[in-house]
Amino acid sequence: MTRKKRMRIMTIPLLRSVRGFGWSLKDQIGSKYFGLRVCNRSLSALHIEMKGLLWPASCMRDRRITSVRFETDCSDLVDMSKNSMDWLFFATEIEVFQRLQEDFEDVSMSHIPRSRNGRANALANDAMTRGYIFSYIDQTRTDGNALRRIGLFVLHLI
Repeated sequence: MTRKKRMRIMTIPLLRSVRGFGWSLKDQIGSKYFGLRVCNRSLSALHIEMKGLLWPASCMRDRRITSVRFETDCSDLVDMSKNSMDWLFFATEIEVFQRLQEDFEDVSMSHIPRSRNGRANALANDAMTRGYIFSYIDQTRTDGNALRRIGLFVLHLI
């Protein structure tokens, strides 16, 4: 039986025109992945929460991680994943997430209190301090805590 990797997601308001978010993931062998990103502001805070889910989901798919449990402090995201017909304004975003889910063998989502989402919250706060739009993903292995850079993508400066 494949053990699910836990991913925590957090979004933080940033200035007036952009938003920051972060995610962290720990796999069964002790590797820790994390990402932080700043992007343009969206239609609503809930739209940016959805962006904060779609990006790490696509990152996991691109890294061929096939079993993941998303944990978020946004209960509306969990509700969207379970009751998509109640969220017609988000139909496009929900459809994208459903397509991403097809690439996973085992995927689930659960709500956690913000107090248990510290790592993702810290990453989102760090993203907010950058002052430009970017995406960053890295990995930390617990054996010696050696950092291994996976990728850095600077989209454009504000």
